[in-house]
Amino acid sequence: MSNPNSSAKSSISQSDRHLYLSTLYHLLSRLKSSESTICPSQIPRALHDSDPAAYPDWRGLMDPVREVVWDEVREGRVEVTQKGEVRRWEDRGEIRGPIRVRRGGEWDEGLVGRYT
Repeated sequence: MSNPNSSAKSSISQSDRHLYLSTLYHLLSRLKSSESTICPSQIPRALHDSDPAAYPDWRGLMDPVREVVWDEVREGRVEVTQKGEVRRWEDRGEIRGPIRVRRGGEWDEGLVGRYT
């Protein structure tokens, strides 16, 4: 995982960031309940499934996808959970193991389609 405590500017291009956000928003919008979650790996897997030539290795996208997810946590649009407990943005550097993502308090269905 990239260093989430780094103060260096993100190396994710704006177009990639928008693609990850668009995919994240789409996946979250399909959930039936506000408590339902997705695995962050569903974002690059969806990109791979839609265009295997452009995204042959979804695992290689996990660090930038996590960065985008944590940016959305900071904005309150999503929450990260681990073992059912909500994890704070400030905890991101200490988290080890699987996490899940769900809609946060600032979630708005208007986010879907924002970057398409």
